[in-house]
Amino acid sequence: MPEVLDITVEDPSQDFQRIRDYVDAKNCESLPAFHPDKLFKGFSPEMANQARSKFKINKKQARRVYEILRLKITNTSDKNAYLQYRLDVKNRLNAPFQKKKLEMKKLEKVLKPEEYAATISTTGASETHGRLSSQYLALEDEYRRVIHRLQHY
Repeated sequence: MPEVLDITVEDPSQDFQRIRDYVDAKNCESLPAFHPDKLFKGFSPEMANQARSKFKINKKQARRVYEILRLKITNTSDKNAYLQYRLDVKNRLNAPFQKKKLEMKKLEKVLKPEEYAATISTTGASETHGRLSSQYLALEDEYRRVIHRLQHY
């Protein structure tokens, strides 16, 4: 239906998300924007637009598909290629932490020192790094399960 822009699923289960990732990745592999040469250049508005117009996939899901397909073609034995992939995904995962950091800087300017001290989170940079690392490893594991299915079905 051309009047439908995307189809949203609120709070999907892990199994549903895995099936959705597989179907969306399988479909998007055929789109010109998701050609392997373009995947190495990073996620682009063209990818989001083609995924939305052809398969009704929202931008967030199109980004997941990009990450899955890019991992599929990344030579993980090549340290530099694998590092570039991991950094690309971790930059996306780190965005909420960076946003929180900016909000805290704004609060520091408007609150009294004692109010700001009471507001500050006790999580340090090393804890944030650890959380980011574990999020990434769990995500890569999910992506590898989808890639396995893509290669065998």
